[in-house]
Amino acid sequence: MFRADELVNVIGGRLVVGRADRTIDAISTDTRRLPPGALFWALRGERFDGAAFVEEALARGACGAVVPADAVPDARVWQGRDVVVIAAGDPLRALQEAAAAHRARFGLPVVGVTGSNGKTTTKEMAAAILAQRGPVLKTEGNLNNHIGVPLTLFRLGAAHRAAVVELGINHPGEMTRLCEIARPTVGVITNVGHAHLEGFGGLDGVARAKGELFEALGADGVAVVNLDDPRIATLGAGLTCRALTFGLTAGDVRGRIVDEGTRSGTRIEIRHGGARAECVVPVVGRHNAANALAAAAVAVALGTDLESVAKGLERFRPAAMRSELVTAPSGVVVFNDAYNANPSSMERALDTAGRLRGAGRVYAVLGDMLELGSGAESLHREVGRAAARAGLDGLVAVGPAARWIAEEARRAGMAARAVVSVDAAADAVAVIAGWCRAGDVVLIKGSRRMALERVATGLGVGPRPAHT
Repeated sequence: MFRADELVNVIGGRLVVGRADRTIDAISTDTRRLPPGALFWALRGERFDGAAFVEEALARGACGAVVPADAVPDARVWQGRDVVVIAAGDPLRALQEAAAAHRARFGLPVVGVTGSNGKTTTKEMAAAILAQRGPVLKTEGNLNNHIGVPLTLFRLGAAHRAAVVELGINHPGEMTRLCEIARPTVGVITNVGHAHLEGFGGLDGVARAKGELFEALGADGVAVVNLDDPRIATLGAGLTCRALTFGLTAGDVRGRIVDEGTRSGTRIEIRHGGARAECVVPVVGRHNAANALAAAAVAVALGTDLESVAKGLERFRPAAMRSELVTAPSGVVVFNDAYNANPSSMERALDTAGRLRGAGRVYAVLGDMLELGSGAESLHREVGRAAARAGLDGLVAVGPAARWIAEEARRAGMAARAVVSVDAAADAVAVIAGWCRAGDVVLIKGSRRMALERVATGLGVGPRPAHT
């Protein structure tokens, strides 16, 4: 990846100790997950200081460390060890510059995926399609921010034929910086919704910030534009790069939902030019059909034929806690969408849960939605009305903000005895387990901090690693 002296030049740092020709093959910011021989990058944050863990990193087998220039460890820390220590004025900026330099070595297509909802699912779908042509680098877990994107790019190697990188942001300007690092050649914005509103000041602010992805694409790049979302359609006008549109209502790549009423998946038809293909995507809901279409358009932008697109989508498997449908030993069908939540994704999940009704009943366990700013109460109440519209047989609201969901669901017509508010996931398990029988469907959804996957575990559905 880098020689020590090369890395020093890239980041504008200083080699404190060690051989200039020392080869660095891996980089890590976490001593708990430090690969043997990796370089430990000591970052600083509001609640942590990586410089305090340098000695531990070296003891765990790190080949050295990048440290803040004002926090170079005492020489005793590395005494007797064949290591490199590099001082950097701003370790975070240095990490990003190193990742950008590594990315620049490769001429392969890099797909940048962003959006308020569906980023991870679309990323996984696109990677599944492109993997038919050869190895694909993709974002793992939640490594989609100013630290995660560089760590993802450091895994880029000569064997890769493409990369699909998830780009997550909380404030304006962050997307521009992520694009400077990742240099995407294709960009897709899945949708614009009520996510991270605190940092953007409203939906138009979300759209502008996400739109920085399109603006960052070079003249040879391709913006994959969702015509079903009016704000994204507007962003796609007047671009200097090529635009490829998609949608369920219109677009260069156009889709049609053939059947979304089954628990095995969603059957969709995709058309582009004079070609058409049909496939069953193993996730449910109209929103996931839209995600599949976004991934299909990305693949088409990179020259993939529709037959290969369909095969790739059928091979896709959802990430853990994202639109997972699992039948518990009791026969209860758990719709585990617990990884995260915002008002838009909540309403979509409720609509999908209602469509999954078979002979049994449909319940929902809904948790607090975070980072909604001053609109938190009204947005939670909107979800309460959506819960009532979905025809739920019962609702368990988890957390202080979710009480607004419960209140509004009752006000909108749900029976008072069918709506329960609790403080934590463990309390929700006790309620929902008493309600459910074989054949019933239980939707589980809330913001990440609510850890509502514990409800799924309580119902007998064991956890699966979130990055798979």
